[in-house]
Amino acid sequence: MRLLQDRYQVVRELGRGGDGAVYLCRDLRLAGSMWAIKELPSGGAERQAFEREASILSQLDHPRIPVVVDFFVQDDHGYLVREFLDGPSLYDWIESSGPVSEAQAVHWGVQIAEVLAYLHQRQPPLYHRDLKPQNLMVVRDGIRLIDFGLAREDRGQIHVEQAGSMSFTAPEQIGAAHRLGPEADLYSLGAILYYLLMGVPPGPTGGEHRLLHQRPNLSPNTEQLVLQCLEPDLKNRLKDVGQVLSALQYQAARLPVPPPIQAPQRKEQPKEAVEKPRTTTRWMVLASLVPLMGLLAVATGLALSQPEARPAPTVSAIPASSTLVPWPKIQEYIAARRWDEAEGALRVTLSSKPGSGWARLALTQLPLLRGKPARVPLLLPLGGQEEEHVNWILQGVALGQQQESRFVFDLIDTHATPPLDAWQKLQGQAKLGMVLGPFGSQDALMLAPLAGKTPLLPLGSTDPRVAQSGASVFPLGFPHWARVAALIGHAVKESGPGGLIFYSKDSKAMSTSAKFAVTSLQKETGKEPVKLGFHPDDNPQEVAAQVAAQRADWIYLSDNLHGRAAQWIARLREGGVSVPVICVFHPASEEFVRELKDVPGQVWLVEPLWQERDADFVQRWTKVFYGTEVDWNSALGYDAARLASRHWKAQGAAAVLADIQKSRPYQGLLGEYDLAHNGFKPYPFRYRVVVIENGARQAGAEL
Repeated sequence: MRLLQDRYQVVRELGRGGDGAVYLCRDLRLAGSMWAIKELPSGGAERQAFEREASILSQLDHPRIPVVVDFFVQDDHGYLVREFLDGPSLYDWIESSGPVSEAQAVHWGVQIAEVLAYLHQRQPPLYHRDLKPQNLMVVRDGIRLIDFGLAREDRGQIHVEQAGSMSFTAPEQIGAAHRLGPEADLYSLGAILYYLLMGVPPGPTGGEHRLLHQRPNLSPNTEQLVLQCLEPDLKNRLKDVGQVLSALQYQAARLPVPPPIQAPQRKEQPKEAVEKPRTTTRWMVLASLVPLMGLLAVATGLALSQPEARPAPTVSAIPASSTLVPWPKIQEYIAARRWDEAEGALRVTLSSKPGSGWARLALTQLPLLRGKPARVPLLLPLGGQEEEHVNWILQGVALGQQQESRFVFDLIDTHATPPLDAWQKLQGQAKLGMVLGPFGSQDALMLAPLAGKTPLLPLGSTDPRVAQSGASVFPLGFPHWARVAALIGHAVKESGPGGLIFYSKDSKAMSTSAKFAVTSLQKETGKEPVKLGFHPDDNPQEVAAQVAAQRADWIYLSDNLHGRAAQWIARLREGGVSVPVICVFHPASEEFVRELKDVPGQVWLVEPLWQERDADFVQRWTKVFYGTEVDWNSALGYDAARLASRHWKAQGAAAVLADIQKSRPYQGLLGEYDLAHNGFKPYPFRYRVVVIENGARQAGAEL
């Protein structure tokens, strides 16, 4: 049998094209290892092209790109040794089996977009420029992208040579020269999605590509994404692979998980395993690269001596919940500088939860972490009753970091590590310039006396005492009191003046909220309202009986814990209280709505219509957190990130504090922040009542 390099024994030919053949070879040095080896004629005219591709392939490290372990010259031919892919091309799959389900198409689309994101986010960015079904292989755990003969790094070139295959190539690539950019790869991705869903290529470049008339059950969101990728006008086409990936992840999370790939049964000359070499790319081996690839062959070959047992990649489109990687594990990856594992784990989370704020923030900051960036501690709980609110804040912080990154936020989970413990650990850090957080008034009041001269910017703090707790404490919160007053005024108008203030006695913040509600009700009615406090240890039946005895027209419930508030509402209903209960929870809170599914009666919430004056921010947010609702806490997080960036100084806390004390007001998304005078002036928002009844939410009157 034919022997290459006195090492690789040719088992059989897998495919042949104009440029040479592809062989399945057995590695005689590493027992049990099988490789795919491309044989290509060498020639002086193709020297630069081969050098470029060989260099690119030797640098790439992604679970969906086959590992290249060696290349060499023998008998005037060049040979490239790579991981053997035991499966058909995507082209062979569709040609033999026809269109796939929407779930399968989106699932594969996520995997392809993940590879493009890896390529486009490199420095400098790398564009494939020949993305087509023939260059995508289907194996047990998903898609692999091959053939980088036309790939180019973006080093500021304005024009490059014509490239691509007609049916899957962007219009601008058909000419003799075109600008290098990400849009062409995204057009090709759209064409592949079209091919997966329709079973035929998208037709003439720039043609009509509507899908719903032939696949009426297709999600309009999927069709819209395909059309946006296939937009012939470069100005109107999607340009950010991260945006496309987020959209695909959102769709994938809402579709059924496709069944596992069934590996084809291999025969003596299996059609499914044929990988046809490109007919336009010629290969030449450079003697100067042989030592480099020899070293790579040893390192990678030893690691992959059993290619069929290669661990599944960390990146996946729709992982089972058990495969989601928790934040502590991400921290371990980052601390160990295991960047690829961290990125893969983060993309797993975003595949399942496109709206995950902490995952988006970590992914945004990952490129900076590879260096030695300055750090600003961010104290927020990633679990517990406030998890949903905190997630909205983190979404906004992630957007703020995308706009400008002078440092990285060092996220500290105060649900796992209590705020006091977290603060003690921070005190040993040199040049602690500022701290963003903690979340909520109670934790802020607890840490304020310890802040000293370190600027502390608590988030979601509405208690006025926080602003007075120290010269270095600058709370950032939403105009809580204005919406409370608006909702109480609406309750008096609709249900009557006899409101009952029902509040949690174990929370200082809720006691403060109850006092404000009393003041607001007094202004509306001129009478002293009834207050009734409760404690978590109180007998719920006895408390419900006390409330029922008051015969109130409506009840103001002051409790900031979703689950506990929903339980109290259920107990009041069981005790015979049927009047409306008003709360100041965020209407977007899915958790609170779910808790009230089987609870009779109405619960009134209130939301500010702040989005109307910040359409640009909402549009940016929607592109990143595709398909999830924006909340004012997201705007708060964005403002907080921008304020932190505005005042941070590398010299340390004293410089930051001095900068804040002499600063001018900042025009944020929700209002004007005047940190120098510890003031916040909210914009004059309109409000809208949101009514929840039996777990259903509907818009009510505007206030």
